[in-house]
Amino acid sequence: MSASLLLSWREGVSVEDGEGEFRLQGPGSRVVLRQLSPAVRAALSQLVPPGRDEDHLDELVLDAGGPTALAGWYHRLNDLAQRGFLCRAVTLDGRRLLTLVPVSPSFAFLPLNPIPDCPHQLSRFAYLRREGRTFVLESPLAHARLVLEDPRVVGLVGALAEPGSPSELIGRVPALPPDTIPLLLGVLVTAGMIQAIRPGGADAADESPALQTWEFHDLLFHSRIRQGRSDAPYGATYRMVGRLDPPPTLKPERTGEGLDLYRPADPLGADDPRLAEVVGRRRSIREYSDRPITDRQLGEFLFRVARVTAEQEVDLDTPRGVVRMGFAARPYPAGGGLYELEVYAAIQSCDGLAPGLYHYDPRRHRLGPVCGKTVEFGRLVADAAASAGIPTESVQVVLILSSRFQRVAWKYASIAYALTLKHVGVMYQTMYLTATAMNLAPCGLGGGDADLFARAAGTDYYAETSVGEFLLGSVGEAGTV
Repeated sequence: MSASLLLSWREGVSVEDGEGEFRLQGPGSRVVLRQLSPAVRAALSQLVPPGRDEDHLDELVLDAGGPTALAGWYHRLNDLAQRGFLCRAVTLDGRRLLTLVPVSPSFAFLPLNPIPDCPHQLSRFAYLRREGRTFVLESPLAHARLVLEDPRVVGLVGALAEPGSPSELIGRVPALPPDTIPLLLGVLVTAGMIQAIRPGGADAADESPALQTWEFHDLLFHSRIRQGRSDAPYGATYRMVGRLDPPPTLKPERTGEGLDLYRPADPLGADDPRLAEVVGRRRSIREYSDRPITDRQLGEFLFRVARVTAEQEVDLDTPRGVVRMGFAARPYPAGGGLYELEVYAAIQSCDGLAPGLYHYDPRRHRLGPVCGKTVEFGRLVADAAASAGIPTESVQVVLILSSRFQRVAWKYASIAYALTLKHVGVMYQTMYLTATAMNLAPCGLGGGDADLFARAAGTDYYAETSVGEFLLGSVGEAGTV
């Protein structure tokens, strides 16, 4: 059995060869190649899947044009790889073991060199997931992904959890022929999935002060919601059109009686201090007056922060046709005008309102009771108090922001959850400034328990999940920042 390194067009690339030029159409771009030498033209014509051995292609170009032509060939391959037209595959007797797919313009297509017999280890940022019927190995450090088409390669990846040299890995993964191990490791290095271990047992990533500060999930999230290290669809793709109906503009109204809230006669707050003064006074305040916030103050606060200010239905032009969708504007900005955030109030102490968890209806400006002083309600309040570092009994109101995530994900690819978190930040600022102008005590919290919220509110964790918590109360004589 013998292993080969094949070069081919990536899946989804169409090639048209004629009239002195190569016309390529890829997943996200189109390119026309002109003024190609006969050797390069002949080599490109052999990239039709399953492709051709890289050594054979190199020899073809080298024999026809010498070292200069070979350098030009690799320059051409690098350009095509960065544009997403090429892939590399390791095959064994005609069967693919794994395929390297460049996903970034920053990918460097270089000749694959033999791996020295020194220890290598899987990057702590690399992760394995299923896509269709194959495994995919990816990393936020990498500019390529690996498609693992043979389960024996999955075993090799698992063996790399501990450092190992090529000769050691031959013994760890006996299912793979020995001559395939160095070639597979070379592809793993080229893809950025494994690193050589330095003397003393440290890899390159752990030696970098900058990388030491990144946790796996943070760097993965950052790399996938920004362009540059992924070829996934990005932005307003309307990816759910034809699969799911547009999510409703507002959360369906709760059945039963609700509590109408106070509406200020002057919604613009003409008597408020100047914006510059409000911004300068804004503080996180965690100490409250002995007299709790009132239902009138809470009503005015929610009216200023979260009410529906206008509604309309719009015909949207999408890649799959025209779709009609409803919109309801609020006082704060939101991506695409989608406004997926809901507001719940966990009220422990508020003059005029009984303790319990309420949902805010932004259309009718009222509170709908969700539950009373249940165990889950008590834990929500205690969790918020612990996050703020204050006694549980001092908490007056916890405002919980939840996301009807489908509202954003129906339209946006790759950035949907990132948009939701940006909306939380925008709403926090709106809440801070409004509370400061009203002489209330605001405090945004850094985290919360989404499973606990789902149990307390009776929501589906995946359909509506909590994404932010905010304390609100009456100002004491000495607030703390």
